[in-house]
Amino acid sequence: MISRQYRVLKRVPIQTAKRFLATEKAKLPHGTAQLSEEEKKKAAAALAMQSIKDIGRLLSSSPDSDYETQPIDTKPIFEDPKLFPTLSLLHQGQVLKELQEKYDKKWTKLTDEDKHLGYYIAYGNWGSREKFDNWKSISDAPLDLPFHTPSKPRDASPVATTKINKLSPPVVLSETPIRKPQFNIKKMDGATKFFVYLIVLVAMLASYRDQHIGEEGRPVEPIIVDPYEEKRLEEENRKKQEEERLRLEEEKRKQRKWYFLWIR
Repeated sequence: MISRQYRVLKRVPIQTAKRFLATEKAKLPHGTAQLSEEEKKKAAAALAMQSIKDIGRLLSSSPDSDYETQPIDTKPIFEDPKLFPTLSLLHQGQVLKELQEKYDKKWTKLTDEDKHLGYYIAYGNWGSREKFDNWKSISDAPLDLPFHTPSKPRDASPVATTKINKLSPPVVLSETPIRKPQFNIKKMDGATKFFVYLIVLVAMLASYRDQHIGEEGRPVEPIIVDPYEEKRLEEENRKKQEEERLRLEEEKRKQRKWYFLWIR
């Protein structure tokens, strides 16, 4: 396997050189035999750069890495909005940006395709709304509507003084029939449960350590001693002590009176 890759790597610059030289030869005017020195230097630099790109593309872990990072043609997405969920996050962002730019302009210039794509992204059965199959229906209420339909208003002609009370029992979005499976943590997959329990266990151990062990259980910090630094500090301290001794002697000498000498 390794030898095969090595042979391919050796072959890449040769193939690139042939392709590049053929292209440059085709660009030359009819009757031109050789390139100038400046053109040869540019050709060599371009050849080296193309070789590096080819080797990097060959060693890339993903054959579609260029596709995943390059802009796409969004026309098929506008024609068929159901293709939107199959895109990567980067390409979904590209589509949303183009759609938002159209929405920021006059709405009268929006085409039916623009409106259909925007409606599908907001209310279509994809992502967390995968099971919302009635998103196209005009007569049926949304499946996650958190109250019964049709609703019966208490007052058909409300005024400014009409009192509004909270619903009893309160409405909980996660308790609608279609949302219950999404909020049911009991049916969580094994891998997610493992990491959740692991995080809880680590948090409990950390809390216990903070409360009962404290600083006594912390790891011993290694102390690195620099002998040259220690020697330098000792020399500085010695100089300071010598300077202090000389200063004290000088002050003591200045404090002597003239009669000290006479008495002596």
